[in-house]
Amino acid sequence: MSRSKEFEIGVLAGDGIGPEVSEATVEVLAEAAKRCGLGLRFVHALVGWKAREKFGNLLPDETMNALRKADAWIMGPTFAGEYPKDDHTKGHPSGYLRRTFKLFANIRPVQAWPQLDPLIPDLDITVLRENTEGFYPDRNLAWGYGEFKPTDDVALSLRVITGVACNRFARFAMEYASSSGVKRLHVVHKRTAMPQTEGLFIGAFEVLKPEFPDVELNLLRVDTFSSAFPRHHKEYRLVATTNLFGDILSDQASGLAGGVGLAASLNAGADHAMAQAVHGTAADIAGKGLANPAALILSAALLMRWLHQRTKVDAARAAAQMIEHAVGSAIRQGAVTTDLGGKATTAAFTKAVINELKSADALPV
Repeated sequence: MSRSKEFEIGVLAGDGIGPEVSEATVEVLAEAAKRCGLGLRFVHALVGWKAREKFGNLLPDETMNALRKADAWIMGPTFAGEYPKDDHTKGHPSGYLRRTFKLFANIRPVQAWPQLDPLIPDLDITVLRENTEGFYPDRNLAWGYGEFKPTDDVALSLRVITGVACNRFARFAMEYASSSGVKRLHVVHKRTAMPQTEGLFIGAFEVLKPEFPDVELNLLRVDTFSSAFPRHHKEYRLVATTNLFGDILSDQASGLAGGVGLAASLNAGADHAMAQAVHGTAADIAGKGLANPAALILSAALLMRWLHQRTKVDAARAAAQMIEHAVGSAIRQGAVTTDLGGKATTAAFTKAVINELKSADALPV
């Protein structure tokens, strides 16, 4: 792992529009790094169908070894449910990576953009989601799949919650709240329906309260939050919750903000992190040059912020700031892809962002 100003970044292009948006993201990230004096070295590896065609599985040893050596990586969209289930990843390479590398925290900031015609024009919320357990059958067992059918008309789904995972996620969330300037952390749960598992989750936060006197904890039932959030969104700036609830609530927020076309996401652990946009593979437009790379580019900015937090290399934070500013400026200047109602191609949008980077002065760190 690098401790200098040069970081090794793995690049997993994925499937569908993945290669297009990943290439655009690398171009933007490389330009921002050059502008900030940040050394980045990109290492490309295979995941998904191309990996299976060449190596026989979705995540070959060659890719895993490359990721272990990297400081962090960028992952393009992969399919969900379309891959063969006989693969060692159980058909879900993204979930396999999260579990294998203990990427236990998913960070999803959601902001409204005027170009998206948002239902809530000033929405601004970050959802922190525990990333390795819960009602996700592809990742909640050491072996096998956490759903069962004892008979043809009976189906069971296993929810796994452990104290170890709750404790590490709660500390991450409390530290995030303390350092972000948003001092009120809403812990969203459903303890009334699942008292044992949700009790473990909530208890991990309550134990840490004395260590973080500057963070105000608010325990909130998920149904109460879902009902109140659209009407009182300014009260909810930072939310921490379990895996399935976090997935749903962050998508709810994205819908209110105008959609997932600009929704960034970071999967973070203690030693590795993976930038991964919220949207899917959009196979119907793959290879046509119409894909919107903004979400993955903004996810790469989150990755740079994680590198700064971990290593204190200021150039990484400066690169994140420059990227976020350049994406916003390019969109405001009219470089909008077809999914957002514009006419810009993937290449045209990428060029517009890079031009904004070249024309902007380096932002203060």
